[in-house]
Amino acid sequence: MQTSSLAERFHALERHASGGPRGDVEDVVDVSAAELRFADEHDVAQTLVLGALCARMNGGASITSTLGRTAERYVKSSILYTGRILPRAMELIELLDRGADEKSPDLLTEAADHLSQGWADYPQSAFPAAFARLAGELGLDVPLRQFSEVSFVSWKQGLASATANDAERALSSFEVSLDRYRDYRYYADAAWLHTDLVIAHLLAGREDRASATAEAQRDYVEEILRTHPLVEGAGDESYAFHLGDVRSGSYGTFVESSTVRPDVLTTRDAALLKRYVHTSQYLIAACRYGARRDFDAALDVFSCGWSTFQASPYPRIFLHLADRYTDNRHDWNPHLTAYEGWHRMLRTYRIRVKPGVLIDTATTLHDRFAYAGLQTSAAVVLLDAAILHARLHGKTGAVEWVTRYLEELRPVVPEMVNATAHYLQAPQSSPFQWQLSKYIGLRPAHMTPEFPVELGADTAPDPDRFEVALYGSLLSLEGITIYEATPQPLTDTLKVLGESFVHRKPDGEVPFLSATELSQRTNRTPAAIAQTVRRFRNTCQKIFREATEYELIQDAVIQGRPGYRLNPAKVQRFRDYSSGS
Repeated sequence: MQTSSLAERFHALERHASGGPRGDVEDVVDVSAAELRFADEHDVAQTLVLGALCARMNGGASITSTLGRTAERYVKSSILYTGRILPRAMELIELLDRGADEKSPDLLTEAADHLSQGWADYPQSAFPAAFARLAGELGLDVPLRQFSEVSFVSWKQGLASATANDAERALSSFEVSLDRYRDYRYYADAAWLHTDLVIAHLLAGREDRASATAEAQRDYVEEILRTHPLVEGAGDESYAFHLGDVRSGSYGTFVESSTVRPDVLTTRDAALLKRYVHTSQYLIAACRYGARRDFDAALDVFSCGWSTFQASPYPRIFLHLADRYTDNRHDWNPHLTAYEGWHRMLRTYRIRVKPGVLIDTATTLHDRFAYAGLQTSAAVVLLDAAILHARLHGKTGAVEWVTRYLEELRPVVPEMVNATAHYLQAPQSSPFQWQLSKYIGLRPAHMTPEFPVELGADTAPDPDRFEVALYGSLLSLEGITIYEATPQPLTDTLKVLGESFVHRKPDGEVPFLSATELSQRTNRTPAAIAQTVRRFRNTCQKIFREATEYELIQDAVIQGRPGYRLNPAKVQRFRDYSSGS
């Protein structure tokens, strides 16, 4: 991908904002379509907002019309435009201009808060000081802290404290964040923050306060739904809230508002708000009774659709709760959400998972989703498994077992049931991609994990690229559990080899680590490492023979001796989610 000169324009605006030479701001932000074509949407939004700020400094006038034309050129010229960042940026530019015209510290603070959402590096950026400078020039006595300690920053501080099991600090930060989210009409974020407050109270052992917060959350959501008319959302309609991993440049979020001040909500928006109410209810029940099933339900409702949940602080935070309230009566792995289990089930297609293992996995996930009240996910996971089963082991068996759930499936996802029936009845001679196209097209609307692209091929999958993941103590290879509790010597070895694999050389080559170096980094003898690797290889082969119809070669994961590495010809990705647990 080519590099746009947008970065140079942004740096020029930064120099201007910090008191450097004053240039023609309007000229700087009048960016051509050619320069915009390769820019991330968040970078474009940052540049336009900083341009708006610089234009108002030293008594300058608004340049909203110029900024609007640049935004329009980006929309028309770049495939990287998603429509989930830039429209909000243009709304907050209008808010900023109002704040400058009215000399309103509240409106300027709100504009800064909107800009910061999902942007982890906001406090280190030029914006807090730029907002403070503009406020000072307008004669407003607003401290820099008001523009830097925004709701998103306070929330992140609360998460860090909760991760460290410091409930009191977490409460303080979450309360500050929630106040701003409520003031600025971030309804989905405010609903989420109520759940964070419930978690913090539970971490502190104050179940009564947690229950009171959950009641306040329910009242808040009911008030929002009472005062905002609900409409049925169409497929091409924009929603007030979005749920799902969104990334653009340095921007990343899971739940977001698609407009600065939503006036109308869809039924899907309402379901999202209620989702966090249900999370709090399950959490309080789990901590009151110590039931693993309620912990699972809270985890599943909270994380469903969030593919990067494993790398967030929340698994560690949920584990603190389980440690406090279950008295270690049972092992619980907060990384193993139902959504992640669904992802792992889909991966097993490539290694030709056996019918019994596939059906057992699918029905277990279905029951877990259903208990959590996630009926759509419960339905689609069964249909996914039916298609995997049909592709791997024939359609007769798939039809036989999934038909038992037909009465449940049809009312929930009728179009997907019809698409599945279309596939299962199609002649064997017709192309698989054509048979599955409608079904695959319907899946994304239901926040589903990525479907195996090989399912649309006319040939059987070629499993030559494995996913190796440590979920706390559990070791997974291409969706198959190798160890529920991974031996510590193997965990240490995989961590070292995985780090080398992830930070490989620019040419993609993964270096072998000598037995001596691996010994030093794992604090184990070369002989012990060799024994660990040998046992691991044998266990992998044994479990694959039991669960799949794929013959795993001995060095598919760990290659070499006396030097070792993760096999770059076979391993596609390595994920280590064990450090935070």
